[in-house]
Amino acid sequence: MGRESGWRRSAGCRETFECRGRELSNQEANGPDHSADDAYGQLLQLLENLASVRDVLKLPQPSVLRYDRHTHEQCADLVERIKDTWLAVLERREGWQRVDPDKTDEENDAFWRASSLILAAHFSTALKYAEVSFLGGKSKGWSPFLKSFRRGLLLSEYGVDAAVERRLLSDFCAGWWDSSFMEVVGSAAMGKTPVGYDLFVFWAIEHLSEVALFSPHQEHLRMGHLLSRALAERSREAVDRRDKADIEFRDRIWRDAVSVRELPALASRQKGVVEKYGEKHVESKFEDSLNLLMQGLGFMVIPTRQGQRRVDMICISPGGDSDPYAILIEAKSSHNNYALPTKDSRAISEYVDSVRGRLRTLPPLRLVLIVGPEGAKTLGGKVRDLDFELPVPVRYMPIRTLLLLRESLPGVVPAQAFLRAMMAAESVVLPVHVESVISAFRTVNAAHSEFISRMLDE
Repeated sequence: MGRESGWRRSAGCRETFECRGRELSNQEANGPDHSADDAYGQLLQLLENLASVRDVLKLPQPSVLRYDRHTHEQCADLVERIKDTWLAVLERREGWQRVDPDKTDEENDAFWRASSLILAAHFSTALKYAEVSFLGGKSKGWSPFLKSFRRGLLLSEYGVDAAVERRLLSDFCAGWWDSSFMEVVGSAAMGKTPVGYDLFVFWAIEHLSEVALFSPHQEHLRMGHLLSRALAERSREAVDRRDKADIEFRDRIWRDAVSVRELPALASRQKGVVEKYGEKHVESKFEDSLNLLMQGLGFMVIPTRQGQRRVDMICISPGGDSDPYAILIEAKSSHNNYALPTKDSRAISEYVDSVRGRLRTLPPLRLVLIVGPEGAKTLGGKVRDLDFELPVPVRYMPIRTLLLLRESLPGVVPAQAFLRAMMAAESVVLPVHVESVISAFRTVNAAHSEFISRMLDE
């Protein structure tokens, strides 16, 4: 009796339903014949007219119905209509059942599973565009993120097949909520949350896989794959947005430390920093970061004007163990290993010749230091040639060597030890050369600590 009434109840709207489905299916090829509101009204009516498993099985693919054309609020209404229909299937409502007398009970049960799979595809697709409305509290009271909704799915009893489908929907909604919340709380590495919410998303995907594999039916396996993929795509977007927000937060809070750590990437113009700062701004960012590093070593840095034929900065050594001195630093960034091209060598030579006599008010110029990426095979010989031409020693230091020095010294560099290490290098300053500077710093620091300890003990 119930099955017959179900067929009678759905027969009145079946003709309208099939016409609407064909009309929406043809819009992609023929172009929209109505305004966006008309298209939304058609789709809403199409979903509201779903009154049986047979209707659901005739529902066009999500890509045909184009949920992306509608507003967030409209998509939220559409998601709710899909939910209402899906609940009828998940509850195996008698009036919705499709029975074919020529089929076995298992084959008839497959109609339920197939309709649930179709609704899962529409639900996960429409939710992408409805999420903003649900999270913004603009929905009409119901939300797929309500714990009561997910709990109700798990506590209902309508058979094993329906239990599998309800569990898949519940885990999917939970994982989607965790993906959204991940963007809000950030990552555990930034200290905003004790545990990263991507962990909960991974669990949800794992549960979807386990539940789908528990069932022996292909429809459930496909549903688990469909929901896992949709959740993974949503989670990937959340991770990208979370990481972008965390990087911006990190740059604001730890600007100096971040700038220094980016120096190797800036010197070699790696793809990440080029995309972040732009091809034209990598060089100036490299100079600014190098400026911060030299200040961290205790040098007073005087940047020169950009765009003119001169070195990038003049550094005056920290005082303390001897008279101060000046260093001219030229920052070089290159996609390839640096080879000191002729134009760079000529520019440095011309600037040193013109500036030596004019720096009378500054400490004596003791060194020209070129800092950049790893050097080419021919770099050492070219630096020696330039060193021979100029009245001031010239050295090249790969940025990683300078960064090693900075990371090994928690304070101001011993000025004379630094200068002696530069002179000890033949042309290119290597990590072995800065070890003497690190050793000198530790010796001085230990002597100061012992002196203060003795004073306190007296």
